[in-house]
Amino acid sequence: MNFRWFVKRGLKWGLEWTTELSGAGILYRGSQYFNHGYRILTYHHIAKTPPDSHSLSIRHFQEHIAFLKDHYPIVSLPQLASGLKNELELSKGSVCITFDDGYFEAVGAVGEILLKHNVNACFFVITGVLDGTQKPYGTRYMNWDDVRNLKKSGFGVGSHTVSHRSLGNLNPEEMEQELRDSYNRLFYELHTPPDGLSYPYGTYRDFSDLSIATAVKCGYPYAVTAIHGLNQAGCDLFRLKRTTITAGDGLKTIKMIMKGDLDGWRFVDEWAYRFQRTSSSLE
Repeated sequence: MNFRWFVKRGLKWGLEWTTELSGAGILYRGSQYFNHGYRILTYHHIAKTPPDSHSLSIRHFQEHIAFLKDHYPIVSLPQLASGLKNELELSKGSVCITFDDGYFEAVGAVGEILLKHNVNACFFVITGVLDGTQKPYGTRYMNWDDVRNLKKSGFGVGSHTVSHRSLGNLNPEEMEQELRDSYNRLFYELHTPPDGLSYPYGTYRDFSDLSIATAVKCGYPYAVTAIHGLNQAGCDLFRLKRTTITAGDGLKTIKMIMKGDLDGWRFVDEWAYRFQRTSSSLE
């Protein structure tokens, strides 16, 4: 873990406990925003020993899924998007589970845990990594057979673009190529349109009105970001908020996250993205 993660993790824990112990959490959980909001969780790499700040231990992941299954309605991303679009009232506390990047454990330990608990999830994959045109970063990723097996098992599969470059750094032609080529590759391999788009990095500087217009043009039905918060009926389906799970988020933390104790972090996302680096690593 790097210094940046320790600082960020410390700030998040501070926010969670301050919200919980100050009584602000009780007021927030009584609000219309919370009671009519729906959460999307973001996971990345799940490993026995997490190698980086965006990884979670298998033990913690097992605890998360068991807890969520017992206490919250878990819906698929298409179900949630349809409910939000048509302003339908979903079950209170409905939550979606998503994964970015396409790590191999999706068809191993992660898939087994999800299937054991009969929990749906959506996996956003990088088609360039699957095709071998984009070099993977230090760990094992799925291949096309793995992705097809995921789809056959009932999981959602969406696009994380071709090369995982920030769309905010691309010119209009490059942006359209990233989005269209990834969409077409997934359609060709899976014989069905991708289950939405996940913007690489996902901060406010990594997508724009132009990115959204291009995604619509390419056929995507919705897109998810890395911006914290809940999603309300009638919200912009191409700016869906998610809550990112990071290393060290154990059972106590996921309970606090689901109670809304980290939702105040969305105000940090409003301005702090300017200071975040867009690195070559997958996040």
